[in-house]
Amino acid sequence: METLQLHQDRSRAPRPGPMAYRRPAKTAKSMPDLVGAAWADLEELTCDPTTLAANRILTARDMRARAFDHLRTRLVHLHHQHGWKRIAIVSPEGGVGRTTLLINLAFALSRQRELRTIAYDFDLRRPGMARLLGQSSAHDLGASLGSDTPLETHMLRQGMNMAFALNTARADRSAELLHRLKTEALLTRIEEIFEPDLMLFDMPPMLVADDAHGFLRTVDAALIVMQADRTPIHQIDLIERQVASLTNVAGIVLNRCAIAEHSDRRDG
Repeated sequence: METLQLHQDRSRAPRPGPMAYRRPAKTAKSMPDLVGAAWADLEELTCDPTTLAANRILTARDMRARAFDHLRTRLVHLHHQHGWKRIAIVSPEGGVGRTTLLINLAFALSRQRELRTIAYDFDLRRPGMARLLGQSSAHDLGASLGSDTPLETHMLRQGMNMAFALNTARADRSAELLHRLKTEALLTRIEEIFEPDLMLFDMPPMLVADDAHGFLRTVDAALIVMQADRTPIHQIDLIERQVASLTNVAGIVLNRCAIAEHSDRRDG
């Protein structure tokens, strides 16, 4: 498979700099029936296969999905090895297939039924997950982050172990919303209710604004997505050093055109 290449050695040892925020270990698990009930209460995600195929969202039967299965296996290994739960998906610029990769990775994770995963569209400047999934209902994650509205009102579940927190509205103060202490509290609440093993966050491009820079201090690691035939070497090193100064680097994915070339350039 020539679509993706993961530079796995990037995650073997944490880079010097501030460590990712660590949440206190829970002393007791929530009652399984309460967690299952919370997932069952979420609205179910319904997708049109034709729309998914047109947006390069791959099914398990598609040979190209194997690249995302390998990426899933690597991420799950890091989760078990380091206890990493919150993973930001970042890129230096837009149009490199970041959002497409995140959705395909999320579906790959959903095929491991013993794992619970939640994916958030935290690119509050140019949200794209809902469009790629073919969802037309309105969601405003920015408004929820700035108020007391529960984040789960924007979550749609795929089966009983995968959920997408969607957004269709651009936020005027996206950086300030993501950097708030209240955002950390809202995410901790989601962890307590749904007990996800992994949480994925689609972030705005790092060279566009400081949204991701502030938020990275609240995650355990970041996966960097770049386009092999488009991103210059010096930019790869720059972004890696920026990310490593804020959190752990889970790896660098070089998207080799097959997805990025055909995706909408408005997508992250």
